Amino acid sequence: MGKKVKAIGLLSGGLDSVLAVALIKQQGIEVIGLLIHTGFADYKETSEDGKHSVADIAEALGIELRIVNIYDAYWETLLYPKHGYGKNINPCLDCHLHMIRVAAKIMHEENADFVFTGEVVGQRPKSQLAHQMKIVLEESGIEDRLLRPLSALRLKPTIPEIEGLVDRSKLKDFSGRQRSPQLHLAKELGVENFAVAAGGNCYLISKEYGNRFKDLLQQYGKENFPKEEMPLLRIGRHFRISKTAKIIISRDESEYHLLQPFISGRYLFELENTIGAIGIGVGEFSEKDMLLTSRLLGRYSKAGQDEIIHVNVRYQDKIYDIQTSPLAANDPLIDSLRI
Repeated sequence: MGKKVKAIGLLSGGLDSVLAVALIKQQGIEVIGLLIHTGFADYKETSEDGKHSVADIAEALGIELRIVNIYDAYWETLLYPKHGYGKNINPCLDCHLHMIRVAAKIMHEENADFVFTGEVVGQRPKSQLAHQMKIVLEESGIEDRLLRPLSALRLKPTIPEIEGLVDRSKLKDFSGRQRSPQLHLAKELGVENFAVAAGGNCYLISKEYGNRFKDLLQQYGKENFPKEEMPLLRIGRHFRISKTAKIIISRDESEYHLLQPFISGRYLFELENTIGAIGIGVGEFSEKDMLLTSRLLGRYSKAGQDEIIHVNVRYQDKIYDIQTSPLAANDPLIDSLRI
């Protein structure tokens, strides 16, 4: 009896990746699911109804699930993408290349025969156009052992198809952004209730997140980029006070608590005589910067425009007491500072 065919399938938990696994499993092929965390995607580990997770999906599909965190290794890809960024700070093609290289490495370690994904030709303009798929094949080192089951009939045959490890006639010819073919196939394969939200949750495609990332790049440069500031990019209101100073102001009580772990080593701005937000300062603040920041913080407080606010500023072992008035809510300076 010959060796059982084995494949590594990228499983994000989204419908396309679930369908790809189901199609390959249907041919009696052993599948290891691979969930790759870059650190920049909010993977929904559970479905909207809270009833199942990516691990549950893998179990229901009858496959092993392996989770790989590539956050540290991903920085080179993020800061120096060979193929550039998308509309914001998203290096989609380089990101996909990175993931396929990880999958290829595991393929060799597991003595598997090929890697497959849930990609659909033309679905994502920054990584799934036909010429981009060809680039991934050429630059990932995987050669022709990368199969896209949902669009295979629109692409040239891969090694597993040519060698008869996969029956090409049972694969699909999906293309474009329409979802009806996938939904129909999901019902046919009995996996219509399996998927959880996945790939579209990448922070790097967000305009707001991208602008904040670029702002830090401008302040520190790529060589000195402060990786420790990344979790803060998704919290609060961000304002560029000066070339060396940025403030993050909480929007509600939940963000007040989210900012607490980041106080150490940064400037903390707190209102003393009125209810309002807190601010976490990143960089170096001059007295002029602290005054402007205090006025901005007053804008997000219960204080009236003509009231005097007291702002306590703490940084390391230094404490500053600033008394000033809030910026008016309609002051055009606010929008000019906003990131």
